Amino acid sequence: MTLRREAAAVAALYAMICLIWGTTWLVIKIGLDGVPPFLAAGLRFALSSAALFTIIAARGVKLRMNRDGLIAVLSCGLLSFTLSYACVYWAEQYVSTGLVAIIYCTMPLVTALLSRFWTRAEALPARMVAGLFVAMAGTVLLFLHARGLGRQAAPQMAVAFVAVLATAVNLVSVKKYGRELNVFMLNACGMAIGSAGLLALSAVFESHAAINWSRANVLAIVYLALIGSVAAFQAYYSLVKVMDATRLSLISLIFPIVAVLLGKAYLHESLPARRWAGMALVLAGVALAILPAARLRTGVGSRPVA
Repeated sequence: MTLRREAAAVAALYAMICLIWGTTWLVIKIGLDGVPPFLAAGLRFALSSAALFTIIAARGVKLRMNRDGLIAVLSCGLLSFTLSYACVYWAEQYVSTGLVAIIYCTMPLVTALLSRFWTRAEALPARMVAGLFVAMAGTVLLFLHARGLGRQAAPQMAVAFVAVLATAVNLVSVKKYGRELNVFMLNACGMAIGSAGLLALSAVFESHAAINWSRANVLAIVYLALIGSVAAFQAYYSLVKVMDATRLSLISLIFPIVAVLLGKAYLHESLPARRWAGMALVLAGVALAILPAARLRTGVGSRPVA
């Protein structure tokens, strides 16, 4: 019963992350209306880290870490919260969220290769590779006519892929070095570093003279800080401790589906047959990549994860 409860809790966190991050692509676009990208991202993580340090103080968590914990924090702060988000926010000024989703669908494959050949922490069976390519093909089909898809978008696509690489390297690094680190500490310190880096980039490269604050972009930044960052990353890095990095990275294939379905439900966007086929391919590929491994682990009595 205990194992079932743990598996259910993991599945609930996984679903929560997919639901939250399924909304953030659109909200980032809203937050960038009138606010330069590095400033918007920097303010997001400044608010997030302040909220987390408040929680840490209230819970009495000790502000100390060992060498491995420091590596994990620096990885989060520099690779994920600074480099990755700087690239994503910059790219989303010029290309559609669909195009960014297409680039991000390569993250599980990059993570799998890093986990197999860099940290050597995970196997890379042929069935998983096949499933990843099927899911990636489904994502491309889902967003096949995304605005900006073409040679003219090559620089923005390259920047978005840098974000993918940074995110994948960070995930594998935190999996290796962050096992003993408190998740509140990991996120609070990582987001503080990210905020400092992004605000420094803003001070150097962005003009603040034309900033146009509005109710919409302020609420977007608050939502991204408290829901898209504090809640989602607390769940995400909690799952890092109990899931393989590759299986966790499959989130990047699933939450674009959530975004499309939310667009259908709340914005009444059309869903042609091509998009339904793309979603079916993504889900089939994810199932092909993870179900055999899940059955194997359950069969040998290890902790099941979803």
